[in-house]
Amino acid sequence: MSQENKEAKLYELKPDEHLESTLNFHIFGPIVHLIVRFVVRCCAPNLKVTGRKNIPLRGAVLICPNHTSDGDPPLISSSIFRPMWWMGKRELFSIPVVSPLISFWQTFPVDPGSPDRAALKRCEELLKRGNGLVIFPEGRVSPTGEIGPILPGAVMIALRTGAPVIPAGVVGIDQILPYKSVVPKPSLKPVRVHFGEAIDFKDLKGLPAREQREKAAQRLTEAIRAAIEVARQSL
Repeated sequence: MSQENKEAKLYELKPDEHLESTLNFHIFGPIVHLIVRFVVRCCAPNLKVTGRKNIPLRGAVLICPNHTSDGDPPLISSSIFRPMWWMGKRELFSIPVVSPLISFWQTFPVDPGSPDRAALKRCEELLKRGNGLVIFPEGRVSPTGEIGPILPGAVMIALRTGAPVIPAGVVGIDQILPYKSVVPKPSLKPVRVHFGEAIDFKDLKGLPAREQREKAAQRLTEAIRAAIEVARQSL
């Protein structure tokens, strides 16, 4: 069996597996969340978060931020006051220190460069069960800081589940953890996060599948850009 097939089998979705929070997460998750918030605040004391009221406290929700830095996941995590699930690049799970940490923090692997059906199926099941899910729809960190093309995954999941989508705009974290850097540089430079109002794609249901995805991707891109602009205005 090839290494690729072994990894696919390892992460194959089974009934009720990888769809429920672990006991350790229920016990230690709130403590870890406080630690993450403390570390983020130490690195970015001039952080301001707006639009939290747009995130439902319960029920299915898909949060889609722009991706300008490897510091985005802890920044978004510290800004949300409910448990979330996360998609992460499969390569992160081969890093000894990172893998157990992100696995504890309810992150599961995805191959961003290919149609990862197992990961997409898991996203759908999580949302159907009323969970919150964070996906960076660009699939990678933007080297320029500008939002890049939206990959099909996030809009496909939103179209299939009907879950509300919260666009999020992140500005300034790339000054704390620049592109390709692994060590943060604490700074008083402003960092902003804005969660926009929920969007959905129910009005696209009657269109051909490809047109649905294209229009949904365009709508999501515009919503994320609008959230980024709101974040920038508060700098």
